[in-house]
Amino acid sequence: MTEEVRQKLIDRVKRNPYVNHLQIEFTKVEDGIIEARMPLFEEQRQYSGVIHGGILAAVADTVAGFAAYTMTPPDKDVLTAELNVSFLRAAWGKELIAKAKVIKPGQTIHFSECEIYCDEKMVSKSSGTFCVVRKQVD
Repeated sequence: MTEEVRQKLIDRVKRNPYVNHLQIEFTKVEDGIIEARMPLFEEQRQYSGVIHGGILAAVADTVAGFAAYTMTPPDKDVLTAELNVSFLRAAWGKELIAKAKVIKPGQTIHFSECEIYCDEKMVSKSSGTFCVVRKQVD
């Protein structure tokens, strides 16, 4: 991936209002590999004080989907067809670190995995199937 293509991908994702709302920062962007960090806030905690599972699922979907997007032709988009999240332990810390990679790219479907860490401990492992579709917006 050229630096120009890499920057265009990052710029497009940064225009996504939900990614901005979550405050996800991409720290590594390569073909089929994405790493990101996201700060945690009190509003994301559920009744027992741990980070809500929906937050972990949203981060996994975003980061694994972006990994799939890096393997997609520029005139196409990706949409989540299926997301499986295994919650391994409670997340209590100040930020999440997500690491995603494309396991199997394809012309019409990509399969990605994502691991999420909090305080250097894996808190979830996810897999997702992403459909390659015609571009939805520019």
